[in-house]
Amino acid sequence: MPFDGPRDFLRFLEEKGVLARVSTPVDVVHEIASYIRKSCDEEGPALYFEQVKGYDMPVAGAQFNSRERILQVLGCSPDEAHDRFMAGIDNPIEPVAAAEAPCQEVVLEGAEVDLNRLPIPTYYSGEGGPYIVHGVHISKDPETGSRNAAIYIMQLKGRNRLGFEAARFQDAYHQFMKAERKGQPLEIAVALGVDPVILLAAAAKVPYGLDELAVAGGLRGKPVEVVQCRTVDLKVPATSEIVFEGRVLPNHREPQGPFNEFCGYLAPVADKPIIEVTAITHRASPVFHACLSGTPSSENDFIKQLSNEVSVYRELKAKFPEVKAVHFPTSASSEYHCYISMTPRYKGQPKNVILAALGSAKRPKLVIVTDADIDIFNDAKVLWALSTRFQADRDTVVVPGVSAAPEDPSSPGPSYSAVMGLDATRPFGEPFADSPGVPGVEKAPDLWALVRKPGAGD
Repeated sequence: MPFDGPRDFLRFLEEKGVLARVSTPVDVVHEIASYIRKSCDEEGPALYFEQVKGYDMPVAGAQFNSRERILQVLGCSPDEAHDRFMAGIDNPIEPVAAAEAPCQEVVLEGAEVDLNRLPIPTYYSGEGGPYIVHGVHISKDPETGSRNAAIYIMQLKGRNRLGFEAARFQDAYHQFMKAERKGQPLEIAVALGVDPVILLAAAAKVPYGLDELAVAGGLRGKPVEVVQCRTVDLKVPATSEIVFEGRVLPNHREPQGPFNEFCGYLAPVADKPIIEVTAITHRASPVFHACLSGTPSSENDFIKQLSNEVSVYRELKAKFPEVKAVHFPTSASSEYHCYISMTPRYKGQPKNVILAALGSAKRPKLVIVTDADIDIFNDAKVLWALSTRFQADRDTVVVPGVSAAPEDPSSPGPSYSAVMGLDATRPFGEPFADSPGVPGVEKAPDLWALVRKPGAGD
């Protein structure tokens, strides 16, 4: 059963016993982030901060700090996740007009707009100020009208100003450049606190022109309900907690940063475009949604992990049916390292798969290919295969100076790097030691259920 909005998901987490209510007043500068950081490091509970010093709005965070939470969003098992995600992309359902618009219960325009009233956290030391980390940016191509929904960070720049951080290779920036060449602003709306399926769809790597809100409909099995914005010609998810409406100003840049990027390192100050906010709409009693990016594992890692895996899996499977699974571990920010399991059909094929993965849309820095008997979702199993089936002089592929995943502080230039592949499959067609399993493991009972609870009878 899909969630009808962000509050449904919070209720679900509370009913599952994995939502902690924090009643002690907390500070937006570092303190909220410290709780979320601890929860992410320990795969702890989601957090609901009931009192935020200086604000009358609660804050939710740490909702997406494990792969299990993402599977709960989709309502599927680990084995079903990739197929479920691909089905959502292949069978999009167009949004429909909402009968009601909770996100517009309060409408603030003009002089009433004041972003400083929102409890926007400052997450890390050394950052340039408060940031909104996982707002869903909705915009349209100025020429074709096709809609894009994606997640970009925003720095608070003033009462009605936010930084526009879409990178040059991302769709919203492409739309902005089209508008700027015409001397026009790009209309934009940012939905904060959305149905969590919309977050996953917005993080997906889909062909340009495919509406991510329709992909979200495909993932949910029913359409996303949207409502027309008040000051821009865009539609937003009706159950959002908060919506910012505005325009990305043409031919104008301002210094923004530093910001602790998804890789866990501070990105330097750089000149970026600015969003001029024309309206803020929100629920009558809104909940601000915080999200942690940065050093693994963070919420951002899990939000994008599944879509990154599906993106590369689809590319590889079309060329190599022998590929069984693809995994982007959070230990490498769900970006830089890619694990692939396969059943090689001919000698040298794993190296072909390595080269295809390195050249895929995700451009990983390291690819490790294993046999199909290795659980690539378990780092220890991958490292075991690497330690026992890999020979450095025989099984290493290094490609210098290619386009690679962004924000790597070790790279000699932006999104430019040496990349590597490691073939950790058994040598094809050659004798190799057996690795026997233990018969009947799958039939063993739930062992935790056998643990006697203190105070229980005989």
